Amino acid sequence: GVNNDDGSLGNVDRRSKPRHLLGIADEPSILGAVKNGIDTMDSCYPTRLSRHGTLLSREGKVHIKSGRYSRQFGVPIDPQCQCSTCQQYDRPYLWHLFKAKEPVFMQLATIHNLQYMNDLMKEQRKLILEGKI
Repeated sequence: GVNNDDGSLGNVDRRSKPRHLLGIADEPSILGAVKNGIDTMDSCYPTRLSRHGTLLSREGKVHIKSGRYSRQFGVPIDPQCQCSTCQQYDRPYLWHLFKAKEPVFMQLATIHNLQYMNDLMKEQRKLILEGKI
């Protein structure tokens, strides 16, 4: 069978057929799913986080509502990110938009969080192709 008693997919031949997982959420769950043979998934995780003021970063989550971000001038959400939000706006501006309840905040945060997730999955695909997963 496909499922083992421990919940893993066992020895999955990734070439046999794609496996899709619905409703996966946080990063550790996503990475675990990939390691266990899941090929595609959908998630509201990055957009839900955006709506609540949480931005994903390689350095950890940025909870933009915290006042500590109001003075980090010139610092993007994630210095390694190439999304338009990170390239054009810094943390204090995004903090201001969130605190002012500006609808554009959700757009900018979503653009960033989706790019972060795309980058994460790109790295996972690379590791699969290198035989490391």
